Amino acid sequence: MMHKIVLYLFFGSALFGQFNHQDKLGIKRKLGQSTITFDFDGRINETGFFHKHLDIGIHYSFKPTWTVGLKYRRQYRTKENEWHLEQRPQGELIKVMNIQKLKWQFRTRMDYRIREGKNDEMRNRSRIQLKALSPISLLKITPFISNEFFFAPKSWNYYINWTAIGFDLPKTKIGKPTIFYKYVQTLNDDKWTPTYTMVFKLMI
Repeated sequence: MMHKIVLYLFFGSALFGQFNHQDKLGIKRKLGQSTITFDFDGRINETGFFHKHLDIGIHYSFKPTWTVGLKYRRQYRTKENEWHLEQRPQGELIKVMNIQKLKWQFRTRMDYRIREGKNDEMRNRSRIQLKALSPISLLKITPFISNEFFFAPKSWNYYINWTAIGFDLPKTKIGKPTIFYKYVQTLNDDKWTPTYTMVFKLMI
């Protein structure tokens, strides 16, 4: 029954999510002491289908609560009805702590952005996430909340904020689904501009 609900949510969001909508498909596999990940992402806003990317990564836990990761993102976004490529080699450090009934995760990531028609740049994005250690309610959902801070290159000024609120659904035969609401604020000309996105993610 649950896998049917997941499929309905996925196809329903793809067909009827006309504004501010994002679908993600993730693949995670163990390779010795490391973990290999693949992530496919597509996004729609009021202008239509405007963003797609592929992430490939490898993560290694060098201590019980510490993980280091290397990733590569190949991203396309539309501008003036044309797709423009951005490549992002990424490095990240993750710390996880279980305190009482919550899982705390701290992640800091460095992006090196290689963009068509623009200068290369490097920026930092750091995230704090709190997630329940075990599912709650009869629906067996696992709620979480996170906030991510983006720091501009060169000046390192704080200029983007991402807040996400959502939950993991129980694992099914086809994978583990996650649904969350993402609220993004961007600083432009000393003014914070908000946008929102509903996100559906399936990890297999």
